[in-house]
Amino acid sequence: MLTQAHVRRIREHLLPKAAPLLSLYLDVNPAHPNNRNRAYLLRAREAMEAVGTPPGVVRRVLDALQDVPQARCRVVFATPEELECYDLQVELPLFEGVEAHWGEPYLTPLLYLLDEYDRVGVVFLDSERLRVFEVYLGEIEELTGAFRAVDPQVWRRLTQDSPGRRYGPGRAHRAAADTDRFARRMEAWTHRFYKAVAEQLEQLSLERNLQRLVLIGQRAEVSVFKEMLPRRLREQVVAVLPSLPNAQAQASEVLKLVEEVLGPIEHEREARLLDEVAERGVAGLEQTLEFLQQGRLYLLVLPWRLEGSAYQATDGWVSSCLESARAHGEPVREVALRRILPELAAAYGTRLEFVRGPAEERLEKLGGLAGLPRW
Repeated sequence: MLTQAHVRRIREHLLPKAAPLLSLYLDVNPAHPNNRNRAYLLRAREAMEAVGTPPGVVRRVLDALQDVPQARCRVVFATPEELECYDLQVELPLFEGVEAHWGEPYLTPLLYLLDEYDRVGVVFLDSERLRVFEVYLGEIEELTGAFRAVDPQVWRRLTQDSPGRRYGPGRAHRAAADTDRFARRMEAWTHRFYKAVAEQLEQLSLERNLQRLVLIGQRAEVSVFKEMLPRRLREQVVAVLPSLPNAQAQASEVLKLVEEVLGPIEHEREARLLDEVAERGVAGLEQTLEFLQQGRLYLLVLPWRLEGSAYQATDGWVSSCLESARAHGEPVREVALRRILPELAAAYGTRLEFVRGPAEERLEKLGGLAGLPRW
């Protein structure tokens, strides 16, 4: 899994690194017919040579690609002295299955991933025990020590004990007042216990930078637990799912269950975003570029497969029109939108939002690029 530590290392170690550096993004998915017989090795070589990568670096990277990857994409950063590889279980928007750049660190495809995929916390509330997972970039990890302060015996008593069990057949005539007192004690104790667990989850959410939550379990237990969550976490709950038959379910089973609901939820969110753009945003390449460079956008909406180019003047101004760019100073150079837009967004403090599927089709009809103004 691409952890936060990896992301920090990429940002803090690679970004400040003096050029030149090779940035290679490669489709290695064994399920794709065009990757048979490791055909991606030839694509990688051709792409690296096409951007002027030194032969020594090319050889080092090809050596690192010799193993058969159990991944969909492989990301490589390399210099003559260093090499770092990251295997990803998600697709990247790569043209012809590869993208290479020699020079300054090129992180645009990685930015796509960091924007598109939130870190999702999954809390599995079973009568036997509490479990929590992190889902990110198509992978899942069980955080085994997340609820280490929770006594398993206490949790089982909470979820399995009840006045009905305590006063079974043959004791039905026990005093009703005794039953009521027991129920009130259990309610107060349950409240305190769930609140303590919720506080632990909040701490975990901050430590792991979880943006969404999915709760799995019996309806009654999940409902009580959700109400005990702090407001910030309660608002991050995007789905409540029925419990799996087996409390010892494998992480892969949990991942399959969660991924079935996350895709449609993301599509709905992107659809609402495009509704907002249509209502009060700006759209079209030239107008959006102008608003962006005037510092008037807080959100820039881009298609998942961003194509096309623009013109950049000597003073840095970018325009879709050659004459407009020349008015800002010559010489003018042609730049790929997929490379220049993340740089512009970072320069003006604008957040990126990539959309795909139906939302991407709607964005194309709006002119291929859009944004939401700060005011």
